[in-house]
Amino acid sequence: QIRVRIIEGRQLPGNNIKPVVKVHVCGQTHRTRIKRGNNPFFDEIFFYNVHMTPLELLDETVSIRVRKTSAYSQGCWMPVASSSHFTMLFRDIPVSCSFVFFRKWLLLSDPEDTNSGAKGYMKVSMFVLGTGDEPPV
Repeated sequence: QIRVRIIEGRQLPGNNIKPVVKVHVCGQTHRTRIKRGNNPFFDEIFFYNVHMTPLELLDETVSIRVRKTSAYSQGCWMPVASSSHFTMLFRDIPVSCSFVFFRKWLLLSDPEDTNSGAKGYMKVSMFVLGTGDEPPV
């Protein structure tokens, strides 16, 4: 099981935004509730049940995208300053014990313009648990 906790965002670009976070892991996607402001507090945990070996998991990606919603979008996802996202392969994340990382600030960037700099930050915890593992407190 993979558990992703979206804790909070900081310095998200835009004015009067209502951001929502979309987390995609191993072919499964979850979204947070819509919050208000450039420094939203989400504190939501998503559970991904996967049936694969640790070796297979290494080739999977974690994708975290932040979008803003508006009354004008009529349910469409509008990007925050093009697109604010974080993507990483599991093999690139240092693993110690049963958790991958704990309360880390991730840099969000624009995948279309790698020179545009930071598009905000997201504080996230992520755990990979095997059968019988207990999550860290």
